[in-house]
Amino acid sequence: MCGRFNLTDSPMLQALLEELGIDIGPVPVRFNIAPTEPVLTIYQSPGSEHAINQAMDMRWWLTPSWSSGPSQKFAMFNARAETIATARSYRGPFKRQRAIVPASAFIEWQRHGSGKQAYQIGAEDQVLALAAIWDRWEGNGEVVCSCSIVTCAAVPGFERIHSRQPVILQGDEIRLWLDAETDSDTLHALMQPHLPFALQATAIDNSVGNARNKSPTQVLDSTPPIDIIADQ
Repeated sequence: MCGRFNLTDSPMLQALLEELGIDIGPVPVRFNIAPTEPVLTIYQSPGSEHAINQAMDMRWWLTPSWSSGPSQKFAMFNARAETIATARSYRGPFKRQRAIVPASAFIEWQRHGSGKQAYQIGAEDQVLALAAIWDRWEGNGEVVCSCSIVTCAAVPGFERIHSRQPVILQGDEIRLWLDAETDSDTLHALMQPHLPFALQATAIDNSVGNARNKSPTQVLDSTPPIDIIADQ
């Protein structure tokens, strides 16, 4: 799963935005982003001749267009790759409204007996382009654009931390994911357990479990980092 992440401005993030034709200037630093908070979301909208990539902040907890409005009754900040094409809340956005949520690192908890240890997971020289879906809800004079991050089964190297991971895309995979014309078989192939580059998991202070804690991540130097090797 993916329940927290960080986003810091970097040359890698700006290169990704430039590659997708997006110019929004410096991106504010945000630590310990939690579900229901606004997240930078890249999506496509129809143009006169071709689709246009755009970026906006969306609520990280999908509100389906057909629903009665924003709710936290069901956990909808993640969408499982295995059921995204059939689940009522996700199948429409999966067909027509796919997106990318950039992250510098995401946070996951590894179980230790009866407790858990938080890890920050990322790559020093990469920005993480997390696959997502989005929807637009209107009602009572309000408009809510929201998203879910897509998760899949963890690759073998990641399983020691958690059984699931966000779907991480790179290069042409990003363009295929955003393109509304991409066929279903290709989309499902993109959501298979996969790491396009190596990651490192670093133990951090468990205070990130408090969503109100927006301080820079505190690394635990006493715990050695875990290297997660790419599968390509």
